[in-house]
Amino acid sequence: MTDTIPQPPAELSQGLPPGPPPERSSPLDAPASRYLTAEGKRLAAGVRTLQHRIRELAPESERRGRLSTEIVEAFTELGLYRACAPIEYGGYALGARDIAEIARALGRGDAAASWTFFVGTSLRMVSTFPKPLVDELYSRQQGHVGPLAAGGSTFAAVTGKATRVEGGWNVEGKWTYVSGNHDAAWLFGGAAWVDGNRSGHALFMMDPADIQPLDDWHVAGMMASDSNSIITTTPMFVPDHRFIDMAELPVHMDSAAGRFAGLAYEAKTRASMMTATVLNMATLAGMAEGALEVFQQLAPKRKPFSPPYDTIAEMASSQVAAGKAKALIGVASATVLQYADEIDHLAVRGEDYTGDEEAQGCTDLAFAGQLAKDAIDLLLRILGSSGMALSSPLQRYSRDAGVILSHGAMRLESLAEISGRRLLGQPPFKMFAGGLQDKSAQK
Repeated sequence: MTDTIPQPPAELSQGLPPGPPPERSSPLDAPASRYLTAEGKRLAAGVRTLQHRIRELAPESERRGRLSTEIVEAFTELGLYRACAPIEYGGYALGARDIAEIARALGRGDAAASWTFFVGTSLRMVSTFPKPLVDELYSRQQGHVGPLAAGGSTFAAVTGKATRVEGGWNVEGKWTYVSGNHDAAWLFGGAAWVDGNRSGHALFMMDPADIQPLDDWHVAGMMASDSNSIITTTPMFVPDHRFIDMAELPVHMDSAAGRFAGLAYEAKTRASMMTATVLNMATLAGMAEGALEVFQQLAPKRKPFSPPYDTIAEMASSQVAAGKAKALIGVASATVLQYADEIDHLAVRGEDYTGDEEAQGCTDLAFAGQLAKDAIDLLLRILGSSGMALSSPLQRYSRDAGVILSHGAMRLESLAEISGRRLLGQPPFKMFAGGLQDKSAQK
């Protein structure tokens, strides 16, 4: 026996400079994630080639309140907005892991760019609706630039109103946070409906020509997401086939596997809705990766105000911050990708999350998103006031992360309460998908 520590082979120790290991597109080797597809990898790779241009155009996009036309056109040409469309309608029907990898790549460039991708993935839900609506939805796909559908106030407490008339509905109201509304071919909005002595909650597909967009999205972050409100000026007629009773939403979503191929449509209701949370937390992980990339570029070039080092990179506090940020990003990413793979695995097995699992899963994912924001803010704090310039991506990452995490379905404390009630034996709220009101349970 000997106490000598075995030395690595010579070929591993010669000629390699000190430093971090080479980056990979995923913390897992590709073969370890069986749910990554060729189309998903192609889209993620295409996004990575656009990352720096997305970041360059982000300040301009903020000023105009919408994503750059150049980027929307590039995303359309790449096929990004068809990622979750059914294969039968020219899409890719991608599962959660592919979606997470694409969102991470987008987040490294700019959060608003990833948010428009999020808007595009709404096709995963609306494509499960009855065939007449879906056929009309995709009738505008050819030649359209941008997401096919956008929506607002779907599960909110306050929505529009609809009254039954011959052949359809008179719909009126105001719908808030309709992200991507200027570039969408169709708009969806929730409405409380009344039909004689019957009532409920519905989702309506509306023509943008019948709607007036408002300029009311003036916020601290995510300014380029085009999340303005839309409003009717007079009651709008919507034909019957564009009406979806939200009480039937689980039936539509759970029957999708019988209509369409692809992982996106094999996922059951809870798992499918959780994919949206996975996407947004993957975006945050990507934003933190982008922030670390920017920090690594700037730290060797900037001189600190104090202490008296030649560069910020030489400061011990900077080195600790970089190491901690990398660890925070790693934990956040691992959590997100674990849930992405789990969603796809459940889809293949034809199973869904239980209410308890979904509630805790949404909390876990929001916590991962908070870790990513903590990494961004740590790096921004170390870099100092120069990182607060509007031209700096770091301050935009921080502001955008704060707005994403303020979303009603992504607030950590609210989600923890929803999960904690279950953990402590209290009656669960009638909510799903990260605290959305379960309109299917409201009559």
